[in-house]
Amino acid sequence: MARVSVLVTGDSIVAQPISGEKHPNFHKLVELMRSTDVSIANLEIIFPGADRHPSTLYHGVPIYMEPELLSEFEYLGFDLFGLANNHVLDYGVEGLVSSIEELERRGLPFAGVGRTLSEALAARTVERAGTTVALIAAGTTHARLAAAADPTGGDRGRAGIAPVRIDKVHYIDRDRFEDFRDVFARSGVDVKLAEAGSSRMYFPYPDRAIYLPPPAGGFAVEGIRFVPDANPRVETVAVERDVEALIASVSEAAASADVIIVALHSHEGAGGRWNGETLAEFLQPLAYRLIDAGASAVVNHGPHTLRGVEVYKGRPICYSLSNFIYRIDTVASFPAEFYEQVGLPDTSSPPDIFSLMKGFLADPHLWDSIVSRFVFEDGKVAAVEIHPITLMDAEMPGIPKLADVAEGTRILQEMIRLSASFGTEINVVEADGHVMGIVPL
Repeated sequence: MARVSVLVTGDSIVAQPISGEKHPNFHKLVELMRSTDVSIANLEIIFPGADRHPSTLYHGVPIYMEPELLSEFEYLGFDLFGLANNHVLDYGVEGLVSSIEELERRGLPFAGVGRTLSEALAARTVERAGTTVALIAAGTTHARLAAAADPTGGDRGRAGIAPVRIDKVHYIDRDRFEDFRDVFARSGVDVKLAEAGSSRMYFPYPDRAIYLPPPAGGFAVEGIRFVPDANPRVETVAVERDVEALIASVSEAAASADVIIVALHSHEGAGGRWNGETLAEFLQPLAYRLIDAGASAVVNHGPHTLRGVEVYKGRPICYSLSNFIYRIDTVASFPAEFYEQVGLPDTSSPPDIFSLMKGFLADPHLWDSIVSRFVFEDGKVAAVEIHPITLMDAEMPGIPKLADVAEGTRILQEMIRLSASFGTEINVVEADGHVMGIVPL
C-alpha cells in the first residue's frame, strides 16, 4: 500500500539567513519537515538579483531577498515551491523571470508562476514513496495586475501568476438606490459606461469590469458594480473563466498524479475586507469545486492570520495557514517612491518603514501559526495533522518553532474555535513534549 506524507506551510517572507537559529524547537520543526516525504513552501517574496528594478505595481511593502537565500529553504527540507502571490511583480516582469531562472538553475520545482499563463497553471510534480505528488498554485489578490498571459499574434506572452481574478459587487438598499445612482451621475461619473451591451470600446480606467457586466438593474463605475437589493452588503465573486482554467489544470493533473495539492494565495475576507478570520464569499465554493475536480487537498495562505479547517468529501481544506517565516524587517532596501507613498522623505531608510509598522507587527495573530501534514494511502486521505508553531521570540521574532505544550494547546484551541462553523472536530494529542491536532475523517 503506497503511503506518502505531505506537509504544507503558510507565507514565507525573509531576507536574511535563519539556519543559524539555535532554539531546539526550531530544529524539531526542521526535523519534522525533513522527515515528511514532501514539504511545500509558499514564497511570498521575489528574488530578482542584483540588477533589479522596482515596479510601479507593488502592493503594500515591496519585498525581495537575494537569490542565495533559496539555500535556506533547501536546508529546511522543502521539495515544492508555490509562488502565486501579490508580490511577484514587486520588481517587474523581468524580476519574476530572473527568479524563475534561479529556481530552474537550482532544480527546484515550482508552481503558480511562469513565463506564460499555460506555464503558470501547470502542475509541478515530485515522486516520493512510489507516489506522484502534484502542486498547483494560483493567486486572487491583485491578480489582474499580476496575471500571466499566453502568446497571441506577434507577442511572446507575459510572465506572471496563475490568476483567479476577483470582482466586487456592492448591494445598495433598494429604496435608496436611484438616489445613490443620481448622486454619481450629477457628480460627473458616467454610470452607463460599463453597463452590459455598451458599444464603447475605450474605458479610461485600466481595471474596469471587462469580464462581467453589472447584474440586471445595476451599474458599474471603474470596475465596481452597484446593484439594488433588500440586503445591503459587499460580496466578492471569482471570475468564472479563471476558475474554469484552474479546474482544467486540476483535472489534467488527476490523469497522472496520485496526490494533488492546490495552493491559493488570497488576502480577501468577508465583505471586501482583508486579512481577517472570516472567509471571502468566493473562497469556500472555489475550494469545493477544486476538490470536486480531483484535488486531494486545498490550502490557502495570505491573510497573515489563522482560519479554520474543513473536511469536504473526505478531503481537507485549510482556509489559512497564516505565516511560516515572517521576517519582513530584514528587507534591506525599498524604492524611493515607497518612502514618498507612506509620507517619509526620500532620505529615509528601512528602519523608518519598520517603525511605521509597529502597530501591525504588534498584532499577536501574526505570530501564531500552524503547519498541516496530510498522510495519503493509495491516493486517499488517511490522516490530517495540525502542528502548532509560534513565530514569537523576544530576540528574533518571525522564525518558526514547534510550539511547546502550553502555547500549542492555546493555538489548537483557537483552531477548534475557528473550525467549529465548518463542523470540524480537532482532537488534541500530546507527544514528545509537543501537541498536535488530529482531524477525524
